[in-house]
Amino acid sequence: MVDDNHPLAAKAPWQSCIAVCSKCAKKIGQLDGDKTRLRVALKALIAERGLKEKVRAVDSSCFDICPENRITVAHFTPQGIRMITVPSTITAAAILAEFGY
Repeated sequence: MVDDNHPLAAKAPWQSCIAVCSKCAKKIGQLDGDKTRLRVALKALIAERGLKEKVRAVDSSCFDICPENRITVAHFTPQGIRMITVPSTITAAAILAEFGY
């Protein structure tokens, strides 16, 4: 593990990360180009609510959960990782609320 004083260490400009599985999104037609629609919506809402220093939304590769007709979303925090599977109709606001934002 790299400590904060290590020459390779970098400080993240956010405290937690929400990762959206792009493989799940692709399977159910929820990609715009190479971006998941859910991640795009999350990023916009995070910016709108002024949460950029608290949370970052990213697309991810497969988490090996692969739910049928759902998207895997992971929330990475210093306390641990929480994974959920959501329908394509879920809103960014519902995701943020689920993770306490």
